[in-house]
Amino acid sequence: MEPPHILLVEDMTKILNYNRMALEKRGYRVTAVRTLSEARKRIEDAPPDLAVVDILLPDGSGLDLCRQLRHSDAPILLLTSLGDSDQIVRGLQAGGDDYIIKPYKIEELIARIEAQLRRVHWLLQAEVETHAGRLVLNARMQRAFLGGHDLLLKPKEFLLLSTLLRNRGRTMSAEELYSEIWGQAPNDALRTVFVNISSLRIKLRKNAGECPSIVIERSNGGYRLVFPDEKQGGRE
Repeated sequence: MEPPHILLVEDMTKILNYNRMALEKRGYRVTAVRTLSEARKRIEDAPPDLAVVDILLPDGSGLDLCRQLRHSDAPILLLTSLGDSDQIVRGLQAGGDDYIIKPYKIEELIARIEAQLRRVHWLLQAEVETHAGRLVLNARMQRAFLGGHDLLLKPKEFLLLSTLLRNRGRTMSAEELYSEIWGQAPNDALRTVFVNISSLRIKLRKNAGECPSIVIERSNGGYRLVFPDEKQGGRE
């Protein structure tokens, strides 16, 4: 089996080459490019197993590349500067799976890449379908259905729903959810989890039809999945 193929998109040549060499030393196959147009061409020629994308590129936004990659199963790790909250939210909404704020250590980049690749491996090994009332999760397709309606979840939304379902009835903290899905929790784990939980809640409500909706309750600073017959008046 070939090692995972990683696409690096970074306009600063020194950083790009350093990251490429570090990943190649770990045994990964690496494609390194500096522009949005180069990245788009390489994706068509050889789709990556994972992409590391700088949001600010000389010929456009890395978020446009996220939208292109969303149609594949490849996780997307975004590189952003200064911890711009709005930029991070837009990146996650565009399809990014995780992000790193510059400057960062190469050890952190590698750890986050490996966490994302473990997540993909877990999906391939998971049980094909999980049923819970009107909710059906297909792990290999990363699709969730509520009453027959496709929820059209992004990869991280699917993993959040799957994790909450596996821990049904138990409240999970934002840090615990982040650690389970993204890897080791940073100081800003709460924001990342909140953005994805908010989007997931909207999709569950939108597809509930005339039936009572499955909800994600917030309780004691954490989250838990609650089915209609289990509701006890928790806070949204």
